[in-house]
Amino acid sequence: MTLVTPTTAHDQSVAEAAVAGEMPLRIGTPAEFDTVRRFFRANQFDERTVCAALDIPDMGRIQHARGATIDPAVVPPALLTLIDLFIFESAVPSADFRRICGDDVFAALSALNLIRPAKHREGAIVCPAWVYPLHEFVVASDRCRDADGEPGWPPPDAVFPANDSGTLKLLRLLPPARGGDTLDLCGGSGIVALQLAKAADRAFTSDITARAAHMAHFNGRLNGLAIESVCGDLYASVGARQFEVITAHPPWVPSVGDAAVYRDGGELGDTIIQRIVEGLPRHLLPGGTALIFSIARDTAEATYENRVRGWLGEAGRDCDVILGVESVLPPEQVIGSIRELYFKDNPVDGDRMADRIRNSGTDKFIYGALFVRRTDRPLTEPPLRVRLSSKATAADFDRLFAWRAYRRSASFDDDMTTARPRLASGFEINIRQVVKDGTLATEGAVLKVEGALPSRLNTEPWTIPLFSAFDGEHTVEQIFERTCKAERMPDVFTRTAFTSFVTLLIERGFVEIDGPP
Repeated sequence: MTLVTPTTAHDQSVAEAAVAGEMPLRIGTPAEFDTVRRFFRANQFDERTVCAALDIPDMGRIQHARGATIDPAVVPPALLTLIDLFIFESAVPSADFRRICGDDVFAALSALNLIRPAKHREGAIVCPAWVYPLHEFVVASDRCRDADGEPGWPPPDAVFPANDSGTLKLLRLLPPARGGDTLDLCGGSGIVALQLAKAADRAFTSDITARAAHMAHFNGRLNGLAIESVCGDLYASVGARQFEVITAHPPWVPSVGDAAVYRDGGELGDTIIQRIVEGLPRHLLPGGTALIFSIARDTAEATYENRVRGWLGEAGRDCDVILGVESVLPPEQVIGSIRELYFKDNPVDGDRMADRIRNSGTDKFIYGALFVRRTDRPLTEPPLRVRLSSKATAADFDRLFAWRAYRRSASFDDDMTTARPRLASGFEINIRQVVKDGTLATEGAVLKVEGALPSRLNTEPWTIPLFSAFDGEHTVEQIFERTCKAERMPDVFTRTAFTSFVTLLIERGFVEIDGPP
């Protein structure tokens, strides 16, 4: 992999800073990277083996394993030392480490600056970055604390760890790269580009800081993958290039005072998200998909997904929008969390942040995955909001987009008449009954289905008998006629309204049909 030729002064700073030795890691020769890669592989420095040694399910739980006692009778000494040096960020005796790895590997690690002498411990080495296995990669990002215990850590441009929970969720939901070009914005360590590079023609990762662009470039070389790391403000370094997949896990914390680039997302936290969305009509190919995993706001004027529709503008009228919501957070809960995490020692700025949110018209904060897909025509239907579970993958959203495209097809209304709906696996109906005038009466029901995109829907009592007719044998037309004949359906509920109701049940996952999606 080679770094994309610099096109701006900001891009140029990546190469200049690397030459000047301002980065924690150095770009070495292909042979040095190959030597280190083979060393890690030979000593099973991979996620499955390391997590087993630390007794954690995945690298997202590594913070809980810091300082854990590892059984030396089970874990080989070389792997123990690698975990101590690279994951637990400890200083280890140089002579002991050289005996484990040999002179050639020691020299290669030193050339890449993956090891260097400790400043305050004679005869010991440290790693100036945090290095850990994740998925099938080995990834470097900035350490949790300075390698020599110096104050002033982390720097404002610190490279965020790849095993952050939000990043891991984005990786799970990554749209497939079917051989086209891909772009990961706010790319940090480059982990998303590494994943996309396995199927993409060209995988770009872009970050505003030279430090992150350099770290992503290093990680591409370390893993032997051809990712292209560029430095610039969002789309600035890719010109007019268009992509099949665009992803981002942007910072979202409302900015107050000096900005920490890895953390702050503008005055109210969603400025960067807005700018990413505004650029999609120019940079997302027809048929392409964008995924942004972050926190944004429902406001008094519009929900998050409808604000996205506005940000897309006239040029983005052909974009379909689906929001997968993992959690909904009240403003005061978010304010309290931000205070605790970032403003514990600065209550004045904490108060400014809180006042800004309270005066912004924020109704609630939404944590989840925003999907945007370019279509071949202007759209009129509103964005869709669904619930998101830990079981969800990109395929679940592919099916939703396919369903919405099917709804727009010329044959849809006729097809629905002859469709044979059946209840989805795991469907539940919870009937609510109350006592009225001394008699137990059905007041309503709640439909429920769990799974990748869990759903709830309140429905009226008259609809309850309908669900036994959704058996995969009877058509929508037959169910409608039979229900009308039994006088179970309100007169105002027309054939068109009934078909729309069945369509809603399918979209929400309660009912399935055979068809293009």
